[in-house]
Amino acid sequence: HVLGTIDNDQFRMLSQGYTDEQNQLKAEISDLNKAIQELKSQTANTAKFTAMAKKYTDITELTQEILHTFVSRIEVHEKRKDDNGSVTQEIDIYFTHIGIVK
Repeated sequence: HVLGTIDNDQFRMLSQGYTDEQNQLKAEISDLNKAIQELKSQTANTAKFTAMAKKYTDITELTQEILHTFVSRIEVHEKRKDDNGSVTQEIDIYFTHIGIVK
């Protein structure tokens, strides 16, 4: 622009384009940093679960203590009947430190 190779309108258009791109990249960096933190948290939680599981390598009977150690909550959904008359019921088990496993 200073050398006179592009006019004011072209300079403003290019400058605005660079500014928009920079703002978009900053937002993407923020989103990626959040995703990295989530993955680090999941890794830490998985490590906690694994360490906890090492205590119980030879389970012969499911006791209340073991259940409370590994399961944080159980959700039982309503029964559903399909067109064939079959009845199904979904149950979600949330494990300590790692959440639901599907």
